[in-house]
Amino acid sequence: MGLPPNRRRGEDVHTDALGQLEDALERQRDLVDRAEAAEGTSGEQHAADALGTARHQVAAREAWVVWTERGL
Repeated sequence: MGLPPNRRRGEDVHTDALGQLEDALERQRDLVDRAEAAEGTSGEQHAADALGTARHQVAAREAWVVWTERGL
C-alpha cells in the first residue's frame, strides 16, 4: 500500500503552498540572522520568540505542502 496519487501536484493549490513555504523559509532565515545578532542584548528574547514563531510557520507550511501532494 502506497501513498494516494498526487492529484494536486502542479495545481494552483500546490503551487501556492510551495510559494508560502518558500516565503516562510526566507523569513526564518532572516530571523535566524537577527536572533544571532541579538544574542546578549536586550532584544535577545524578542528575537528568539520571533524565530520560534517562524519555525512553527515553516512546519505548518511544510504540512500544507504534504497535504496538497497527497490530495487529502
